[in-house]
Amino acid sequence: MKRGLVVLDHAEIPEGERAGRIGALQRRLAADGVDIALVYGDVYRSDDVGYLTNLCIYWNEGIVAVPATGDPAFLTKLSPRVHTWMRRTSNVEDLRSGKSFGPLVQELLAGREPGVVGLVEGRLWPASIVAELTAAAPDWELRPLDGLVREQRLVPSEHELVLLRDGAALMARAAARVTPPGPATAWVSAAERELRGGGYTEVLVDTATTGGGVASIEITGQYRYGWLRAGRVVAGAEGPAWASALDTALRAAIGAAKDGASVADLSAAARPALAGLPDGAVHDVAWTNQADLATNGDFERHAGDTRLALGAVGAITIDVALPGGGRAVVADTVLIGEQSAECLTKG
Repeated sequence: MKRGLVVLDHAEIPEGERAGRIGALQRRLAADGVDIALVYGDVYRSDDVGYLTNLCIYWNEGIVAVPATGDPAFLTKLSPRVHTWMRRTSNVEDLRSGKSFGPLVQELLAGREPGVVGLVEGRLWPASIVAELTAAAPDWELRPLDGLVREQRLVPSEHELVLLRDGAALMARAAARVTPPGPATAWVSAAERELRGGGYTEVLVDTATTGGGVASIEITGQYRYGWLRAGRVVAGAEGPAWASALDTALRAAIGAAKDGASVADLSAAARPALAGLPDGAVHDVAWTNQADLATNGDFERHAGDTRLALGAVGAITIDVALPGGGRAVVADTVLIGEQSAECLTKG
């Protein structure tokens, strides 16, 4: 559950930039013959909603309705008593509450000539809500759309990059607290304090151990509406040699990351350092754009032939499963440049 700080600061993201996000989506809708787009969000996937409106859905569900022309509206099953703080922390004036989405959409479409309602990321919508909307708008075509908002988020703007850098500095400090000796629970607590205290909206911490006294911590967090990740392996002085090789492999993968490089290139660069893993160990070298980190890239898995884009920010993660059980993870968040990547979360 998101329970951190929600900020609407026009010095961080100018009003014109937020309006431009809506405008870019509306131009796409007009070009595709869509009259109104609906963007769904819940506690699991709400970053598209936050990107367009700055609203943080930390419980319940919501839909941003964006017409091809005109102002957006936010539909929610929450009580109207939340409208006051929603207006204070968002760029949406038209807020509508109801017990279900069907009547809300029906009211929204009233008086309009029937046309096309587009469901952004339609393949991920709950089937029950799609059925509800279909029944509420029988004269309208409900058309599943691709991730139109996600596409806008893949390469951060200048202002978004500033915020990502601020969040990365906090993340690097949190990861630097992972030092031996000490129980994993202490690391989790330290990371939570560092990031929550610094203004993170969401913090997810995962720890793992292996034989030979090796432990790792993986921290994924949301600062404003950008996501970052850092993972560290810790081994005592008598720890196995392969533990330090993981960091070498991560640095090699980061060194191979640049505009146009493929995920397979990152894996190939890391492979020599990973050759010393125990027999039977299985490793995965992954790239996850920060726009997909909220769900760990599960809905947008980047295959080996995926090409990195100039200006994109994402996490490079090396995940190792060891024979007989145990897991180790190293990761950093990087900015893709023309000839190299800048590691944002390295201490």
